[in-house]
Amino acid sequence: MRKIINQINKIDNMQDMNAVIDALKTKRASLRTELARAARAKFSIGDKVTIPSKGRILEGVIHHIQIKNATVRIDGDLYRCPLTILEAV
Repeated sequence: MRKIINQINKIDNMQDMNAVIDALKTKRASLRTELARAARAKFSIGDKVTIPSKGRILEGVIHHIQIKNATVRIDGDLYRCPLTILEAV
């Protein structure tokens, strides 16, 4: 990792810097998609889940699953939550 940072620090023009930034953004997007795909495989509609929120843990039931998010029913209200933060009960 240190070698990569050193190589980035040697960049001396904006064209190369923009190419590195584009590559990093693409890699970040693919990693997020992979995490969401793995999380989606763990859950199904009706599963009980916990959601960390502002220092407390909320419990709910999955109402609907989308590509990267799930709609969770918590105390009668529906909330859209990223799949990556949900934990099975």
